[in-house]
Amino acid sequence: MILTHGASGTLSAAAVVNFCAGFSESRSVLAFQGSMNLASRVKGFHACIEHLKEGSEKKTLVLGGRSMGARAAVMATTKVLEVDEDAKIQLILVSYPLKGPKEDLRDEILLALRTVVSVLFVTGDRDAMCPLDTLNNVRSKMEAKSQLVVVRGADHGMHTKPASAEKDVGVETGRLAASWLAGNVQEEVSYIGDET
Repeated sequence: MILTHGASGTLSAAAVVNFCAGFSESRSVLAFQGSMNLASRVKGFHACIEHLKEGSEKKTLVLGGRSMGARAAVMATTKVLEVDEDAKIQLILVSYPLKGPKEDLRDEILLALRTVVSVLFVTGDRDAMCPLDTLNNVRSKMEAKSQLVVVRGADHGMHTKPASAEKDVGVETGRLAASWLAGNVQEEVSYIGDET
């Protein structure tokens, strides 16, 4: 998987570190540091894709990101499909920022994804930038198949209540994402963390 971080953090942000720790127990991850510029982040994805393509056979492309990184992953997917409309792509979108700072809905790029794309959303049930009811409404309109992981007690930064559970919950999200890639997650919606 090629992955990048959110706008307000770096690769060392706890949410990214914990997710990657769980994910990398069974799958490899290439994480890259990006700037605050969304277009630049999309270019970063394409540079990583080109690097990994050299000398390898065509296979499923896995892109992921947290928050702004998730938006960049979707935008990079759209550009890949413009060149190769049959490309198989799987997206892992952690804390997708569905609502912008002016309450604008950022759903157009999700609705434009085609059936060759599979999407796993990972979001906290306290994420103000990605309310579950709004996300589920968007998912119901998407052409791409999607599944959802809800992290109980987590906000947009994947900070949990209680805070002592944050690392374990973050690692578990990575493990579940890797399991989803292997085709082992059948539930439409999965839950991580204790009910409060």
